[in-house]
Amino acid sequence: VKVLLRVAPSPEISQSSKTLSVDPRKKTVTLFDPGSSNHPATTPNEESRVGIAAPKMFAFDGIYTHEHSQ
Repeated sequence: VKVLLRVAPSPEISQSSKTLSVDPRKKTVTLFDPGSSNHPATTPNEESRVGIAAPKMFAFDGIYTHEHSQ
């Protein structure tokens, strides 16, 4: 079984509040806690804070973005 992901841009999510990072080359998607600040580049002090969720990374067999044709 192969798992593929198609990611479409959402007009509701602004670029400044990035909670989703897609890397088609590595075939990974990373989800960040929308409540945390300064992600994806967090400082060591922020990583150790209580109550801040770590980013969640998911790998797929293939990822297709809005740049790919159908």
